[in-house]
Amino acid sequence: MVFVEDGGFVIPGQRICVAEEYSPGLNVKMARDNIIISSRVGFVNYDKSNRIVHVRPVKSIEGINLGDQVLVEVKDVQEKIAVVEILAVNGRPIKHRRTAVILPDLKTRQDLNECIGVGDLVIAHVVTLFSGVIGLSIWKNQLGAVLPICSRCGRPLKKKDKALVCLKCGNREKRKMASINTSTLSEWIFGSSLTR
Repeated sequence: MVFVEDGGFVIPGQRICVAEEYSPGLNVKMARDNIIISSRVGFVNYDKSNRIVHVRPVKSIEGINLGDQVLVEVKDVQEKIAVVEILAVNGRPIKHRRTAVILPDLKTRQDLNECIGVGDLVIAHVVTLFSGVIGLSIWKNQLGAVLPICSRCGRPLKKKDKALVCLKCGNREKRKMASINTSTLSEWIFGSSLTR
């Protein structure tokens, strides 16, 4: 028995068909009584030759995978963890920002407050994906802050000699800086198609 026609609009939890008719595919799941229900907002698609039902989502959220490099904005920094918002993945801006955490370096046990600050733009590496939590690392040489922000006045910090200094208020801070050039950073922020 089919409850929603091919191409029909569904919401999460809505009944689509019975399992005897089709097997569950993408964005659907089996509920009680062998009923296949939608797990996403989207449109039903019946693959009649393979007898599988899918839901094509209205909005597709960009995937983030282990090993991806991400550009993030730091929202909160504590001694052992930092909460960040992902802005770009592998050099491409994303439409739907995701929250992630920067994990501590277990070898050095360095305080994260000395490596990054709130408001900084940081290049990080995806190291864990567990129960919806994205874990990031900044501990390789090419990773770290690319645009550090002064914790006092919110202006960008500039490298002066071997320190980072705010040219407005004179504040001096420490950061773990990424080894990345300005044109690469522009590609991360604005997308490679806009900078060429």
